[in-house]
Amino acid sequence: MKPKHLEKILRVTEFDDRGTMSGIIVCECGCEKFGIKYFGDIYPPHIIGTRAMDENRYACVVKAVCCDCGKEWELFDYSKHGYDGFICKDGVSVPEEKLVTAVAGEEHDFEVEISIEFDDEEQFIEEVVDDPPEGMNFTPDDRVNIWSWVVINLKCAKSGKVLKDFVNIELA
Repeated sequence: MKPKHLEKILRVTEFDDRGTMSGIIVCECGCEKFGIKYFGDIYPPHIIGTRAMDENRYACVVKAVCCDCGKEWELFDYSKHGYDGFICKDGVSVPEEKLVTAVAGEEHDFEVEISIEFDDEEQFIEEVVDDPPEGMNFTPDDRVNIWSWVVINLKCAKSGKVLKDFVNIELA
């Protein structure tokens, strides 16, 4: 059970029956180093969170760009992954030109670890599939893209410095 947009690049290292999945990001070309582009409010020392785009809608996006082949991968988008953005429609798309490059001191190449928490399957079916918000329809297959929590840690490729909780957002 991998999120569809991460199927090709998420190497799962841990999965439990409660719905928590962890892994590392590896490009299709085999590279494990990425430049990171993001949109969100930054909090010291290096944590990003959602940023208001207008009065009632928020955004947070994290993309990884392979250091070898240059392919860009979306890791997380608040408007697509999670209850708040996807179901409640609190999220909004972010134009590419608003993304900022992540830098840690002089370093800008990172290894990426991601942890995703999903609702229990029964709970998801009961709360979302069987009783969807008005005008919306969901199937059990949507569970893989509707997260309740996401954590992204970055590790500087040269120094090994870890930017723990670069993203740590509850989404439900």
